[in-house]
Amino acid sequence: MKGTPKKMETELLPTIVALVVGLLSLPICFGYTLLCELLPPVGMLGLAGAILAGVLAIFVILTKGKVKNKMYYGFAVFIFTGIIDILSGLEMDGIVHGFLTLYLKHGEPYLVSAWGAVVAYWDGTVFLTCYIIMAYLSSNGRSYRTIGLHWSSAILNSMVILLLGACLSQSGPGWCTILNIPYVLFPLAVAVQCLAETPKPLHQPQTNGKPSWLDKALVFLLIESSLAALLKGLATCGSKQYVPTWYRTMAEPILQEEEPAPFAAIQGLVTLFYFLPGYLVVAWGIMVNPGQRWLQDLAVILAGATLHAGGSTVGIVLHKLTKPEHQLTSTVNHSAYWAFWGVNILLSIVPQIVALRLTWLPVQVRHQVQHEKLKTNDKSQEKQKKSSKKLKEN
Repeated sequence: MKGTPKKMETELLPTIVALVVGLLSLPICFGYTLLCELLPPVGMLGLAGAILAGVLAIFVILTKGKVKNKMYYGFAVFIFTGIIDILSGLEMDGIVHGFLTLYLKHGEPYLVSAWGAVVAYWDGTVFLTCYIIMAYLSSNGRSYRTIGLHWSSAILNSMVILLLGACLSQSGPGWCTILNIPYVLFPLAVAVQCLAETPKPLHQPQTNGKPSWLDKALVFLLIESSLAALLKGLATCGSKQYVPTWYRTMAEPILQEEEPAPFAAIQGLVTLFYFLPGYLVVAWGIMVNPGQRWLQDLAVILAGATLHAGGSTVGIVLHKLTKPEHQLTSTVNHSAYWAFWGVNILLSIVPQIVALRLTWLPVQVRHQVQHEKLKTNDKSQEKQKKSSKKLKEN
C-alpha cells in the first residue's frame, strides 16, 4: 500500500507539470505584450522563441527521469501555446485586452479575422484536450496512435490554410509567421511515429474481409461526400455553372471573402484537391477489402483533417467578425440554408463515422481469411486420411 501513491505520482506528475506551467502563459503573455512595445517584429520573434525555449527547459528539468517517450515535451509545450490561443481568440473578440494586442497587430495581423478567432478557440479547446491526453500517454510510454494521427492531420490542415492565407493576405507573412514552423514539423514527426507503430487490434474481427451492409451504406455516403466536395471546390474556383454559382452566392458566400485573407476559399481548394480523392480512395478500399491497415490509417487521417475543416467553416459563418453578407444564410432561404448544412455535414461527419467503423469494428484482411480457410481444409484432409488408415488397419 505504501508504494501506491508513489506510482500514481510518477504516472501523473509530467501531465500535472504541463498543466501548471501552461497556466503561466497568462502572466507571461501580459509581460510579453509590455516588452513588445519596445521591440520591432524581428525582436518579437526572438523574444517568443526564447520564451518557448525556456518553457521547454522547465519541462525537461521538472520531469527528468519520469518521461518514457520524448514526444511528451512537444505536447507539453503545445499545452502552453494552446492556452495562449484561448487568450488570442478572446483578444480578437474584444473580451480581454492587453495580453496579445501588439502581437496580433504587428506580428500576425492576418489572424485578426473570424477564421483566426475560430481556429484559436479550436486549438485552445479540442486540440488542448488532445495535447493533455497525449502528454499523459506519452509520458507513461503508452500508445496514442489513433488520436495522434487524427490530431496531426487536423493541425496540418490548419497550418496549410494559415500559411497560404498569410502569403495571400493584405499584410503578407512577417517575421512572426516563422513561429508556425513547429506546428508543421512536430505534427509531421508525430504522424510518422504513429504510422511506424504497429497497431493493436481493439476487438476480434467481425467479418470475413468482405464489405457488410454497413460498409456499403458508408460507401454510398462517401460518394455523396465526394459530390459535395466537388460542388464546394467548383464554387470556390468560380465555376459559371448554375449550381456552383448558386451555392457560392447563396449557400456559402464566405467563399468569396478575401479580407484579411481568403481562408475559406483556400479550405475549399484543399477540399477539392485533397479531400475529394481521399473520399474516393477510402470508398474503393472498403469495397475491395475493408480490413487493410493502410485503409484504417487513411480513414483516421481523413477524419481529422475534415473535422477541423468543417468545424472552422461552421464557426466562421457564425462569427461576428465575418461580414454580414458572408454569414450563414437566414432560415428564410430554406434551400440555401439546408444546402450549407448538408454539404458540410457530409464533408466532415461522414469521415468520422467511417473512421470509427474501421477502427473500432475491424475486419480481417481477405488474404488472411483465405489463408486460414486453406489451413482448415488441410487439417480436415489430414484427419480424413488418418481415419481412413485406421479403418484399413482394422
